[in-house]
Amino acid sequence: MKMYCAIGMIAVSWAQLEDMVSLCISRLLGTDHTEFLPIASNMQVKARFDALKAIAGLRLPPDEAKALVARCDEALELGRERNKILHGSWIQGETDDVAIRLNYRAHGRISADAPVISAREIAEISDRITMLTEGFAQTLQRLGLFDPKNPMRNPTRGTGNETAKPPETAE
Repeated sequence: MKMYCAIGMIAVSWAQLEDMVSLCISRLLGTDHTEFLPIASNMQVKARFDALKAIAGLRLPPDEAKALVARCDEALELGRERNKILHGSWIQGETDDVAIRLNYRAHGRISADAPVISAREIAEISDRITMLTEGFAQTLQRLGLFDPKNPMRNPTRGTGNETAKPPETAE
């Protein structure tokens, strides 16, 4: 049971990271996040990180851009771990806090291994993902683009409760 909880933690923390990356893109572009969501939801994860890195280079001071790019690169590395965990074939280990992940490849030759992984190791990866998400949020907050009490509200605009108006009716 502990293993399933740890694997679930990976799914939740990664979803939060993806949402934060989309928020970073919309805030740095100066667009309404709700209006940006249809675009973000149709972007592959790597494309979101690539877009964020490019926009950071255009919109942020060099030191902030460099830190944001490094955070994106770290997230992409963790994404590989996330994929192994979420898409792996798991067998329960000797106790409920360890499992065996079956790994196999068939790229011209067959290779396989079966490392034993603990729930704690998986939780540590989830914690690293969460820390990255918090780092992105802190960057936006430093730039005055994030309100932690109301993340959907753009601090440079209104209350966050407005609905978008079509261009022909906007004032």
